[in-house]
Amino acid sequence: MADHSLLTFSPLPLPFYIESGRSFYAPGDSHPSRRNLGVYDLIMVDKGCLYLGEEGQQWALGPGDMVILLPDAYHYSVQGCLEESSFYWLHFQCHEPDASREDSPMAHSIQLPKQGRMPDPEQAFRLLEALQLLTVEPRSTAFWREQTLFIELMQLLDRSRIDQEQTRVHKVAEQIEAYIKRHYREPISNARLSEALHYHYNYLTRCMKTAYGITPAEFLLQYRLDQAKRLLLTTPWSISRIAEHVGFQYPPYFTRRFSARFGISPLKFRKQYTE
Repeated sequence: MADHSLLTFSPLPLPFYIESGRSFYAPGDSHPSRRNLGVYDLIMVDKGCLYLGEEGQQWALGPGDMVILLPDAYHYSVQGCLEESSFYWLHFQCHEPDASREDSPMAHSIQLPKQGRMPDPEQAFRLLEALQLLTVEPRSTAFWREQTLFIELMQLLDRSRIDQEQTRVHKVAEQIEAYIKRHYREPISNARLSEALHYHYNYLTRCMKTAYGITPAEFLLQYRLDQAKRLLLTTPWSISRIAEHVGFQYPPYFTRRFSARFGISPLKFRKQYTE
């Protein structure tokens, strides 16, 4: 069942920053109602209380609270502020990834809380203040710095990053990933992986399945195929040499697995992009 408390974004293309600001409300002031704004509206309250609704949900947002309003939804003021209040707002967008692009199943996804407490309000406000200072800079100067600050803010809010850092399972999975990437050209057996990482292979498999949805053996196979794909485009090497270079003992087996994953043989893949 989908978790509607989280907004999940594909890692590519990355969400990108559009604009931001800070608003100050006197008692009785209220947030404007909007429909189909066309951008994600991230609101972070630093003083007072903001009363907002979106479709069937309503929130009273106090200092340190945040909400992300959706680009295609109707949001509105539930009531005016009861005290002096201020909040930062930030508009960002995220284009849908190309459906034809072959994503790796172990790619990271960005998971932002729809609404809740910010994990580190002081750091978030510092990043937002830095963005405000850039509004008076020439666009040619400010653009890359704005995007960098925005990505830092996304990283701060990314729930999956926070959860992963707090669990040993994900740390072990990252150790497996790193080991395979360093040694993928060599024979990697279950016993060798267990000996290298000092865990039983069943536990390593459970960690990898939990974190990435695939086993270490599947990760190894896919990583080898990805490296082979790159070599097909960047070298004149024969299919047999590429297969051996990335760790396949038998070229026919390599060809069969490559075709199964990408829907095309290695030779046809090379010709498709080099002729």
